[in-house]
Parts: sequence; structure tokens; C-alpha cells
Amino acid sequence: MKRKKKGLKVYRASNQSWFGDQLLKMISIGFAFVIAGGIIGMIAYQGLSRSVFFQVEEVDIKGCVRTTTNEIFSWSGLDVKTNLWAVRIGRIRKKLESQNWIATAEVKRNWPNKLSIVVSERKPIALLSLKSGLYYVDRRAVVFADVLPVDDRDFPVITGVEIDNVPGIKEEERLLEALDFIIFGEKGTVALPKQNISEIHLTPVGDLILFMADHAFPVYLGRGDMKSKYYRLSTVLSWLYRKQKYDFAAAIDMNYLAGGEMDATSGGKVLVRMSDYKAVH
Repeated sequence: MKRKKKGLKVYRASNQSWFGDQLLKMISIGFAFVIAGGIIGMIAYQGLSRSVFFQVEEVDIKGCVRTTTNEIFSWSGLDVKTNLWAVRIGRIRKKLESQNWIATAEVKRNWPNKLSIVVSERKPIALLSLKSGLYYVDRRAVVFADVLPVDDRDFPVITGVEIDNVPGIKEEERLLEALDFIIFGEKGTVALPKQNISEIHLTPVGDLILFMADHAFPVYLGRGDMKSKYYRLSTVLSWLYRKQKYDFAAAIDMNYLAGGEMDATSGGKVLVRMSDYKAVH
């Protein structure tokens, strides 16, 4: 009868364990390369950002109309010692776009030592009259800058609205319908060009009242459908000119109803009130 041999049993490591060790080594080596590459990159960046070869020698600025190239350069925060590698493109763009007159700014590096800045300025379409003064408004209803004594004031004026925290860049949806009417005036008709739109007053309930430059009687526009009202009013004014009755007009109601209500569903009736109290429909 044979006896079983006593002793220690030896187990060989599986292939899976060997591959795991190798993978761990590869990952460790990879991390080491990444860290070393990062350190080398930082050293290289610091060297390049201090190199005189990449020092900004020229800043090309375009798009200035109301603003000046000197103002743009000052707002950008650049100086002659700025290194092109160290320029923060996004930070410069935000600085410029925070200025009242700048709508957008594009900043690009032109290697090895030049920088280009292209600005797009806000274009005023009207003036907003507030207790604190006059302010420019663009076609998107953004109130963006106060009007200085030397500035152009040849724009229609919007009244009847009070806004807090001006001057500054602020969007006002209450102005959209008034601006729509002015925009149709830009396209223009002979009877009602933009130059004859003097003032648009917003009442507390949001109705619009137009006053023209050559004869300041009220035109009650009401609310809504400014395109139809602009061209309908142009037709009425053309009729008044032809009949030589324009100088005798005292008021025009673009949404006339017997009850004196004004809305966009009144059927398109227009009442022209003459200075001798005769009404023309």
C-alpha cells in the first residue's frame, strides 16, 4: 500500500495575473510620460512667453466708427511689452464687448509678433428720452449709451418709458413695437420717410402715439401689426397730401371704433380728425 507524499503544494501564477501586472506597469509609465510632458510644456511655454521674439510689435484695429483705435487699444489692456504667447484672447474680447458701443469683437494672433482686432459697433436706430437724459437704442431694443453733446441726434425719439440702471447695456422689450415702426420707416415711402418720424410715445398701457416732424399732430397707432399700420398710414398721408388737407389734420386714429378703443382687431378703420372738427374716414 502506497503512502501519499506530504509537503507544500506550489501553485503557478495564472496568465491573467501576469497581464494585469504588465498593464499596471504600462499605465504607470504612461502617467510618468504625461507628467514629464506637462513639466516640459510648462517650461517651454514660460520660455516662449518671455521671449523678445514674440513681443507684440503691431496691433491692427479695424471697424471703428464711433469709437477710435486708441480707445480700443486702451480697453484691450495691451501694451508694447505684451508677449503674443501670453495674450488672453477671450479676456480681451470680453473687455471690449463690455464697452457700450462694441457689439462684438474678434481678436486673432498673427505670428510671430502681430495681433488683429476687428470690432463691430452697435448701430443706433432711435433715441430714448429719460429723466436722466437721452440714450441710444439699437434695432434689438438694447439701450447701450448716453448721448453726448457732440453726438449725432438725428434719430426718432421714444418717450413715455422709464428705465433704471442707465447708462449701461440693457435690453428693453417694451421698445420693440416702436422700433419695428421705425425700421419700416427706414425702407421708406414718399409719404412717410424715417426722417419725418419725430417721436413715438408709449402710453402706460403700451399703446403707441406717433408725432411727425413736419406737422406734430398725434397719430394713434395702438398696439400690434406695425407693418400694416405703417403702410396704411402712408396711404392716408398720401391722400391728405393730394387733397391738400394735410396741414389741417388734427389727429389720426389708426384703430378707430365707436367706443374709442384701440386694438389690432378693429377692422382697419382709420379716423382723420381735421382742425375744423370735420372727420374723414
